[in-house]
Amino acid sequence: MIASWRQLSDTYKILIFMLFLIVLIQLSSLFYIWKFESKVLLERERESLNYQLDVDAKLLQSHLKSLNKELEFLSTLEVIDDLLVNDIDKRIGVLLEKKSKDLAEGTILLAMRDKKIVASSVEHYKKEEFLAFKVPVFASFDKYQQIGELHLLYPFKNLMQLSVENPHQQLWLKPPFSKEGFTLPKIKDSIVVSQRLTGVLEGWELYLSYEEKYALSIIKEIETILLWGSLFSLFSLLLVIWILYQKQIDILHHTQGVLELKRTFLSTMSHELRTPLGSILNLTQHLMISPKISDSDVDMLKRIENSSEHLLSMINNLLQLSKLESHTMSIQKESVDVSMIIEEMIEMVEPLIDEKNLQLEKQLLNRERTIITDTHLFKQVVMNLLSNAIKYTEKGSIRISLKEQKGQLLFTVVDTGIGIAKEKQESLFSEFYQAHMGSREIKHSTGLGLALSQKVAELINGKIAIESDGVGKGVKATFIFSSL
Repeated sequence: MIASWRQLSDTYKILIFMLFLIVLIQLSSLFYIWKFESKVLLERERESLNYQLDVDAKLLQSHLKSLNKELEFLSTLEVIDDLLVNDIDKRIGVLLEKKSKDLAEGTILLAMRDKKIVASSVEHYKKEEFLAFKVPVFASFDKYQQIGELHLLYPFKNLMQLSVENPHQQLWLKPPFSKEGFTLPKIKDSIVVSQRLTGVLEGWELYLSYEEKYALSIIKEIETILLWGSLFSLFSLLLVIWILYQKQIDILHHTQGVLELKRTFLSTMSHELRTPLGSILNLTQHLMISPKISDSDVDMLKRIENSSEHLLSMINNLLQLSKLESHTMSIQKESVDVSMIIEEMIEMVEPLIDEKNLQLEKQLLNRERTIITDTHLFKQVVMNLLSNAIKYTEKGSIRISLKEQKGQLLFTVVDTGIGIAKEKQESLFSEFYQAHMGSREIKHSTGLGLALSQKVAELINGKIAIESDGVGKGVKATFIFSSL
């Protein structure tokens, strides 16, 4: 999985990151709405229900209050006064009957004097089935003399069947006393609000419920929109990835073809160049030992030999680079003593160190440390680091150390040479890159040494790290490796 991720291009990594970011944002939004916004909307719905309940309560009380006012109005009519005083029961009954029909809803009107019924809009009724209102009747000639009462009976059944426009809501009354018919409706998973009433319904409580699944319908709609938005975003991004993938495959095939041609060219040309170059070196060396050659000619032949060796080294590097890129480089595993190999490599370069009058400091393991590796490739990496340190150091010292840390071995070469600028250190392992290009003191640099060494190090389960504090402050090269 990790290897596949590393092989992906930066474009794919960015697109995959965006894909996961979009999914994360969408899921976070859904979770937030589900976890927090639901509570907010429920609270707002509860506030809305309270407002609606308040309106319903006011309407109910206003209606009952209007009935009471009608009763009060009737009580102030002189005809009622006359009828009560003159005891004309039939005329009162007709009047009450007509008014009762006007008020509708099954209301009953009664006229009473001395706690006796003088007249009624109906003959037969059960008092316990009605909510009673009463107002006094005063004499028209004396506003302080009560001569009777008017009663209005409002059926309890009207209060048992309260209705609302929303079919998912229920409205009901709870009286302050036990009364058959005033039962709690079936409510499940609902928001319920209540309000204590005043006035003619003093002590009564009005309730309003609303089913949660309908109360949260807005949240469901938002969640649906977000879900479809997420799916559309994912589909769009996947489509873009697929299109780019198809294009990248075409580019990759083309690039692979070009790279294969490059490798073939480098391999063929390198082999073709090595043969005549080897002959040039042999002839040059043969002429150098000939007694017929003068000292000036020997000097010239040495220059030819140096240039040829440099060219041969470049050809060998190119050949090795071609093998590494085509993954045809073979590894010969064997068990070796690391300390002994490094000691041998140091002995090989000591004459070069002495030639520059550099101070050599070394601190290797004082015991045998055996690993399994490719000796030839291992020596190539070590030699490159040692050669670079000597090559770029004109005075001072070279410190070499080998230590074991967390199951890995660290071979370190620290010099006091010309150092490397900070901005150039990132490109040190690029092919043909020369950090000291243009410097007259540095010669015969192909820019392949570190690039090849890093590839070879990775091939034998290692890695090279280069550190420098800047120009003129030396370099610390570290080869971190372990057993194959």
